[in-house]
Amino acid sequence: MRNRIVILLACLLVTFAGCHSDKKYADMPEELAKLCKNIDKHPKDAELYYQRADYYYTHQDVDKGITDMQTAIKLQPDSSKYYVRLSDLYFAKVETDLAEEMLQKAIEKDPKNNDARLKLAELFFHENLLSQCNETLDEAIKLEKYNPRAYLIKAFMYKDMGDTAEYLRNLQLVIDQNPKEVKAYLELGYFYQKSLNPIAASYYQNALNVDPENVEIHYNLGKLYQDLGQIQEAEQEYQTAIKIDDKHVPSLNNLGYMYLDEPFNKYEKAAELFTQAIKANPDFVYSVCNRGVAYEYLGQYDKARKDYEQALKLKTNFEPAIKGLNRLDKLQNK
Repeated sequence: MRNRIVILLACLLVTFAGCHSDKKYADMPEELAKLCKNIDKHPKDAELYYQRADYYYTHQDVDKGITDMQTAIKLQPDSSKYYVRLSDLYFAKVETDLAEEMLQKAIEKDPKNNDARLKLAELFFHENLLSQCNETLDEAIKLEKYNPRAYLIKAFMYKDMGDTAEYLRNLQLVIDQNPKEVKAYLELGYFYQKSLNPIAASYYQNALNVDPENVEIHYNLGKLYQDLGQIQEAEQEYQTAIKIDDKHVPSLNNLGYMYLDEPFNKYEKAAELFTQAIKANPDFVYSVCNRGVAYEYLGQYDKARKDYEQALKLKTNFEPAIKGLNRLDKLQNK
């Protein structure tokens, strides 16, 4: 009997201990709790600290991530990728000197770590150290000729330097090596859109083939078509953008603006679109003023006046609103 009581007490102690140990994980997200439990079981496993630091990094808990990566490096000081992750965390804190130091150490530990080298080049670009950036990129390309990321950084570097020919050449190299790089298509689209060159549309279309739900691309393409006078195509792109994101103010505003003019003259629909834009961003003065124009066309002069006055509160001396009020004064004989 006594033995039985002892056994039961032992079981109870194990049960209570288990419940107590689980309490510290109770309020944690499931993924983090799992990582913490593994670390508690294997406190000398550097990879587990790396994984938890990665979790902290993606969830913007930078200081905890730094602590974990410092522990991982103490346990395994020759792992190049650990220094790269620590550099990411330092960069997130805008501690660029420490970020650079960690990347240099990563390259020292593994001279073939091109990820570290490319991040170092991006850091140099961020700090406007363009000579060091270019030198680092050349080293990366020498190690790995198939290197679309390196050519993309080079493209942005040459853009900042004002070297248009090299900017475009490197963007084309990016696409040649990686036909799914949306950023390169976007850059080429931006560049040619400035001069209203229709070739911009083909670059935007190529980007949409890769990322069909990208609101920014649909908006840019819509604006290009609008500026080129291809009204039906512009309408379709804006409608697609709004379908993807019904709070995308630029698309709502531009489509509403189009509906104020020929061949649409859809004043009520325009007012609805401007109202939708204002709900998304009450301080967007263009939509407020444009809704005033829609109300003016609809003969709803009191509503129009209210919007013009609100536009002037948002932006003093906003000329379209002043002109709108002047028109209303004449129409209403004030």
